[in-house]
Amino acid sequence: MRYAVETDYKLLLRNFVQYKTFIVLLFSLIAIAATIFGYFTPKKYSSYATILLDGKTIIAPLMKGAAVSAETSDWSKVAEEIISSRKSMTRLMRELGYIEDSISSQKDEVLLDNLRKNTRVALTGNDNYLRIGFQDTDPYFAKEVATHLTDIFIDSTHGSRADESQEAFEFIDIQVNTYHEKLLIAEEELKEFKTRRLLDGTDSEAAVADRLQHLQEIIDKSSLELKEVRMKRSSLKNQMESEVQTTISLGRQSKYFTRLTDLQDKMSSLRLQYRDTHPDIVNIQFQIDDIKRRIVEEKDSESTEYSGLGDGIKTNKVYQDIRLQLSVANTRIATLETRISATKKNISRERKKGAGVHSSDAELAELTRSYDVNKEIYEDLLKRREAARVSKEIDEQHKGLSIKVYEPAYLPLTPSGLRFFHFVLLGMLFGGLIPAALLYMYQLVDNNIKSLELLKLKEDVPVIGSIPGILNAKDLRSYGLKNGIMYGFLTLVFLLIGAIGYFKLIHVG
Repeated sequence: MRYAVETDYKLLLRNFVQYKTFIVLLFSLIAIAATIFGYFTPKKYSSYATILLDGKTIIAPLMKGAAVSAETSDWSKVAEEIISSRKSMTRLMRELGYIEDSISSQKDEVLLDNLRKNTRVALTGNDNYLRIGFQDTDPYFAKEVATHLTDIFIDSTHGSRADESQEAFEFIDIQVNTYHEKLLIAEEELKEFKTRRLLDGTDSEAAVADRLQHLQEIIDKSSLELKEVRMKRSSLKNQMESEVQTTISLGRQSKYFTRLTDLQDKMSSLRLQYRDTHPDIVNIQFQIDDIKRRIVEEKDSESTEYSGLGDGIKTNKVYQDIRLQLSVANTRIATLETRISATKKNISRERKKGAGVHSSDAELAELTRSYDVNKEIYEDLLKRREAARVSKEIDEQHKGLSIKVYEPAYLPLTPSGLRFFHFVLLGMLFGGLIPAALLYMYQLVDNNIKSLELLKLKEDVPVIGSIPGILNAKDLRSYGLKNGIMYGFLTLVFLLIGAIGYFKLIHVG
């Protein structure tokens, strides 16, 4: 492979010698063409203004939470859109004096496109510096346009932010008014529902449940008390019956004792006059024994006959006290039974009322939820409207975003881009590279064998040697003449390039 590369180089050198006239002509043509192109290419002057973009102003931390500041993610795109917009370009043409009011002809459209093409916008540094520039053949015009573009960008940025804040404030204000009306409607509906519910006597489910629980507690307590009072009444009845029997027995015994006393007194009186065998005394003794027997029988018997006990009962305080307690117990029993019956009716009525409470509570929950949601949104919108109002005032006073000219547009003294000597050097460089490339491509597609090495590589035949060409005196003179003409031509070409450069220098001076 090494021999193939060496062979290519040797063949290329031979082709250079063989086709040197073509190479010189092509080199001269390219170099002169590039020099002429550089001569007629006008110089471009670029003027830039640098703007400092700093969103962190002194007022920002002071108004944190009370105002909202807009953030811009890519200032280069924003600035390019603002400056290249038709509105900004129309204002620029108006300030430059090209038009009076608006673009009205094709010539104005062409001028607008040229201004737009020569405008340059880019971020520098840490993206806090924006460069706005303009390129033109006239340095004074480039500076003037760059200055106007800077002013247009600053005014448009502040104006667009103020308009955006105004639109945001107006939108939020409309939403505030809308939700205020919704809140009033929801509040009125909730008020009407509560009023209607109060008039209908419809309570909440919790209130009905509380009342049912309270009524059930009354029933349980009253039932327990009724049971206790009934047991007490039963005991009082037993006590009263026992007291009645005791009173009857004592009443009869009192009569017997009184009779016995009278008979004993009478017998004592008779004994003062008669003996014990006297018939009257015997009769009285017989009566006394009979009364004693009856007293003993009365004590042993429990008679239930109530005849003749009126006066005894009336004089028995224990019986009267038991009778009073029994009356109180009966009254209490009647009261408790009435209370239980009335409470059960109330429970039944509350349960019927509770059947309609579920739908009423659902409607109340829906109205309350609607009111709470509208109230929450309304209060949030009030805060946002106040923040939007503060933001609008900040943007109107240009306090929200710090955009200031860090470096104004300057007058460019040296042209930018490729200069005349660049075109001359590029012409000579490409004048040598293009012919060499063409010869190499020709060499790749040429199938003629022009060297011993190429013959050995391409044809598998034995090669004894090669015979070089022999030049006579005439050929040498012809070869020398051609070389002289070629060198003279190259000299003329370089002189022409130098003359063009001289005229270019004089023209610039």
